[in-house]
Amino acid sequence: MRIIAGKYKRTPLKTLEGEDITRPTRDMVKEALFSTIDMHGETVFLDLFAGSGSIGLEAVSRGAGVVVFNDNNTSAVKVIRQNLDKVHEEREVYSLDYQECLKRLEGRKFTHIYLDPPYSFPDYGEIFYHIGRYDVLDKKGIIICEVRKDTDLEEHYLDFECFKEKRYGINKLLYYRKEV
Repeated sequence: MRIIAGKYKRTPLKTLEGEDITRPTRDMVKEALFSTIDMHGETVFLDLFAGSGSIGLEAVSRGAGVVVFNDNNTSAVKVIRQNLDKVHEEREVYSLDYQECLKRLEGRKFTHIYLDPPYSFPDYGEIFYHIGRYDVLDKKGIIICEVRKDTDLEEHYLDFECFKEKRYGINKLLYYRKEV
């Protein structure tokens, strides 16, 4: 796995052994994701289920101003820190359950929140509930969910609506924003 574009293009990234622990996002999906969202110095990006940190690191490489990483697996957090060291970047990294992380970040406004929990994750509604409860999404921000292509998510979660869905091989990306 590697960073595919930007300042740190072609930097190889360390990953955790075994896909039952983390599931690296394929380059095709990363390229599709970042071709649809604008990264710049004002971007505030949260990688909530970060795994090895490849998505957040791609955001860093492409110019995001603030990138926060979280994963509740301490081995994954160690790998994220090692990958950040490779590119000589210091960023916020948490090793918390997603609910605790969102609570800690309460009131901060993220322009992008990336969700890639384990495929067996039972309830996306809970994640959206806590994003709203702790008011962490910018009013024009988007939430991006990476799931298996056969995973059915709701069109609406509370006041968040799905406005785009794209399939890439065995995965799909769903984009949500607050309803206006």
